[in-house]
Amino acid sequence: MDLTNLPPHLKFQILGLLNNNNSNNKQETPTKGSEEIANEKVSDVKIDLTSNIKEENFKLFSKESLEQLEKQGYLIIDNFLNNNEIIDSIYNESYTQFKENKLIEAGMNKGNEKWKDKSIRGDYIKWIHRGSNSRVEDEEFSKSIPNINLLLDRLDSIRNEFDSVIPHFKSVKTQTQLAVYLKGGRYVKHRDSFYSSDSSTLSRRITMIYYGNKDWKQGDGGELRLYKENNNHPNNSNCNNSNEFIDIAPISDRLLVFLSPFLEHEVLSCNFEPRIAITTWIY
Repeated sequence: MDLTNLPPHLKFQILGLLNNNNSNNKQETPTKGSEEIANEKVSDVKIDLTSNIKEENFKLFSKESLEQLEKQGYLIIDNFLNNNEIIDSIYNESYTQFKENKLIEAGMNKGNEKWKDKSIRGDYIKWIHRGSNSRVEDEEFSKSIPNINLLLDRLDSIRNEFDSVIPHFKSVKTQTQLAVYLKGGRYVKHRDSFYSSDSSTLSRRITMIYYGNKDWKQGDGGELRLYKENNNHPNNSNCNNSNEFIDIAPISDRLLVFLSPFLEHEVLSCNFEPRIAITTWIY
């Protein structure tokens, strides 16, 4: 298939769909017993965040915020850490990693199929691997990012609250990435995962993006354009068509939470640098 002459965003979406279909073809669907099928929840909601919840376990969220996330598809939480010293240190630690060449140019796909195109995706990234004890596995690297570790602990507490409040959520793991964009950097319209009703398919369900951009102002660019169509909920009245969007400014200490499989998004071209974002995905 020759995709050479297609616009970047179409080329990226087609390749993503082909890759996802190939992965799905390799999945084996487990056989379910009649009792298991009988006990399954019948619902039009694909990612269910609000039924049979344990409200007494809320600490960071509320019933209303989960309802908003399920139906609208996203939440914006400002002043997430609310500590200027930690916020400034996260910026400094992130930018230091970039200046010391610890980040690599981002690409798409994996292994031999990996490819790069700055007109499609222009960020530099570093994966932050944490073990089962929630500690960064690379001890030397961990010592260089003490305040980023504090942020990741707070993001872990969100995952723990989801599992505690929503018994059927049952998260499997998280994945974290530090991303730095320079002037002109962008990331075309895409989704973080593709929804599958097959419970054996491991995929991203919740995206949490923390922004650490000091002194960001209107005109600096780098907003995250979030398309408001949310196919998770049958009664979503959030938008009238698939082209409606909201531009979310990447201001310092802002956390954006959204449903990974359902909301398309893009990073608009940056007129400043560095644009710093730390993303954790919950599977």
